[in-house]
Amino acid sequence: MRLLAPAMIAGTLILGAVAAVAAPRIAAQAAGAAGAHSTILPGQWEYSYRIGPIPAGGEDRCLKQADVEQFAKGICTRKYTCDYETRVVRDGKVALKGTWTDKKGRVAPVTANGTYTPESFRLNVHMKTINGIPLAGVMDAKRVSAECKAG
Repeated sequence: MRLLAPAMIAGTLILGAVAAVAAPRIAAQAAGAAGAHSTILPGQWEYSYRIGPIPAGGEDRCLKQADVEQFAKGICTRKYTCDYETRVVRDGKVALKGTWTDKKGRVAPVTANGTYTPESFRLNVHMKTINGIPLAGVMDAKRVSAECKAG
């Protein structure tokens, strides 16, 4: 079980990073593809993550319109350079395929697919960590309020 712990920790961190940027990215791409309607909406969102069948955490996040615009450049974190050969978000469906490269030049292939509505989305994420460990996870998110929490 100790050998699995680093993989689970890495997967949780990566899925958390994807969560931090995925919702705004989906909104931005859906807005570009379908106009002002049929996108996810700003507001307070709840996220939950699983790696395989194992719950891996969750969080609340405030999505503002400014976040949608800022993250419109792609799902990525400051630690990686992210390139996608496939980036489709339209008609309630998501398909992403590409790579994340860290500052040392190590490449992690990433694919994600899923569905979205204005108030929810689900992404199935498959990747290999920069150390070659395969991971599969699911990120579910739902909008819980049109207004963000104070604080």
